[in-house]
Amino acid sequence: MTLLSTTTERIATPAIPRPRHRERDVITAFAQITGEAIKDTDLEELLRSVCMKLCEVIGVCRSSLYLKHPDGRYRGAAGHCAEQGDITEAVKRQESGIEGDAFSREIIETARPVLIEDVANDPRPHRRTMEHWQVRAMLGVPLVFDGEVTGLLFVDDRDRDHVYTQEDIEIAEMFAQLSALFISQAMLNVRLRAQASEIARSRNTLAYLADVHRKLTNAVLEGADIHTVVALLSDLSAKPVVLYDEDFRVLAWSAPAALGLDRPPVISERIRTMPAVKAELAGLSPERPSAVVPPTLSVGLGRRHLMCRLVIEGRPNGFLGIVEVGRSLEPIDANIAEHGATVLSLQILSERRQIETQGQARDDYLSDLLRNTRDKEHLIRRGPQFGIDLTNPHVLVRFTLSANPRLSATAAQRLVTRRFQEVFGIDEPAAVKLPGHIIVLVPLADDGSPEELAAVRNRVRQVRESLQPDLATGTTVISGVCREVTDFPHASREMREVAEIARSFDWAEDVLDVTKLGLLRVVVGSGRVKEAVRFAHEYVHPVRTADDGTLLETWRAFVDADGRVKGAAAALDVHENTVRYRLGKIKDLTGLDPSGLEALLSARLAFQILSFANP
Repeated sequence: MTLLSTTTERIATPAIPRPRHRERDVITAFAQITGEAIKDTDLEELLRSVCMKLCEVIGVCRSSLYLKHPDGRYRGAAGHCAEQGDITEAVKRQESGIEGDAFSREIIETARPVLIEDVANDPRPHRRTMEHWQVRAMLGVPLVFDGEVTGLLFVDDRDRDHVYTQEDIEIAEMFAQLSALFISQAMLNVRLRAQASEIARSRNTLAYLADVHRKLTNAVLEGADIHTVVALLSDLSAKPVVLYDEDFRVLAWSAPAALGLDRPPVISERIRTMPAVKAELAGLSPERPSAVVPPTLSVGLGRRHLMCRLVIEGRPNGFLGIVEVGRSLEPIDANIAEHGATVLSLQILSERRQIETQGQARDDYLSDLLRNTRDKEHLIRRGPQFGIDLTNPHVLVRFTLSANPRLSATAAQRLVTRRFQEVFGIDEPAAVKLPGHIIVLVPLADDGSPEELAAVRNRVRQVRESLQPDLATGTTVISGVCREVTDFPHASREMREVAEIARSFDWAEDVLDVTKLGLLRVVVGSGRVKEAVRFAHEYVHPVRTADDGTLLETWRAFVDADGRVKGAAAALDVHENTVRYRLGKIKDLTGLDPSGLEALLSARLAFQILSFANP
């Protein structure tokens, strides 16, 4: 009886069994997802699988998943629709919890499922989003991990009503709990793999940069010049590389042969002068050695250039550019450029030091040549070491420096020789700096012909004029032609004497050619300057006071024409008879025949002295 009543009682009040099969469906779904995860499926694919399985378990056609980002915003991560397939990209453009989305905010704040059965008449959802997705009823559940809502899952039956039972809600909540654990672990694995990949990339980058450094260092140690180093940088970056000086003149360049470039792909002046690019280049420093300019490509701006600043002895000294041609610029290019800029800076500094050392040795050689302190054979033998062939003719040019120069003697010498190189179109000539003046050795190519010497005088004037803004010079003297080793000491002394003569007369003309001074060098060289000036004034006095200067001008032109009437007439642009008439007047005034040899020599001397004295 007792057993039966118990049985009857149980039958009379039966317990409602829970549908364990749906829970098993959830577990089965996650077993499948786990299997996919073990195969190292892409994270996005795993998230889409979660959406698909939830649709199957709940019996709806659409599901979307949102994940919390470090900035606290919930952005779309994956989506699935039985009718449309993969809708992940559309979901990625969405964000939950935004202003006007009280539905999502309620899920996040309560960390509990929220069901909206009539979306059209419920004020909580974001109206425009619901209309866009054609949602009528929607269930949202949170992904909760370690007490924090890390994501949101939404399900609906696209453009159809759907009745969600309490069982549906519980199943979805359980599915979300399992998903939160699984997704958190999957994202951790992704981060770990990314970190491992980054470590591997960093290790490979460091190894590559070490190889770059080794190749560059070995190239320099093996004696490579800057052109070779630039070519090596082009090979390492697989892009064109251009080395500029501070004024953006190209010093060296190289490009992969496959690009077929016949000229350097320089950064144009138009781009350099753009305010943003100009500021970017000006901001380069040892702390921020490189930058890409222009930062982004625009129509008409051409290529992008990775520009790296060269710094030598603490001062800006040009740029190294890697050009985006053939291949895009990469982060590794900045490392290559910065390594290359460091090596090139050291290389350029080393070459400068070597040039300075060689220049000092060349200056010492020229000093020996001018002082005649070495035997002839020794000087001739050593000349080719400094690019000086004493078997060819030369002239010396003596620049007198101002009493208060703005530049040091070394800087002044470097400036003078550089201007000679530019104006004469020759290698930088040998020069020596002495107290108050600089002497430059200029080679002659045409054996010192009159035409060549005239061209030398004109170019020396150009050099002198170009120096005036930076280096105020006094008298500039050109020596006679030196064809033997023994000619140089004599020419040096002669230039010094002429410079002293010019200073005695306070002569203002720019360039003096000693070959044009004639008897003046002998007469004034005796030191009797005052007597010479008095002689000149007395000699021409009768003619000077006779008229308005016409006779004196004619006499000077006649002397300059070496006593030829025709030459004087051409210089004065008058008839020859006019010259003869005026010469007769001069003869009457002075009692001398202007065409006589003695009178010509005396007149030439007088006019030269007066030219010096600036009467």
